[in-house]
Amino acid sequence: MGTQQTAWHVADRLGELSAEFTGWRIGLGGSGHWWAVRGNDFVRTPDVEELRVRLHEMTAGSRYPNESGKWPD
Repeated sequence: MGTQQTAWHVADRLGELSAEFTGWRIGLGGSGHWWAVRGNDFVRTPDVEELRVRLHEMTAGSRYPNESGKWPD
């Protein structure tokens, strides 16, 4: 995969995650680790799918509103 294709792939993944987890700032660091931050919550992992799983877990038990803007029960 070329550099431009890799950049498009990363941009696509960032877009998907940002849409799925509103309220989180999500990125890919120079070290190759994906990260997400919201308030005092921070997640960092080398695998984008692990990031998705961990964000789902954190959002389910969060003290912040979820993606729909509703507070978790």
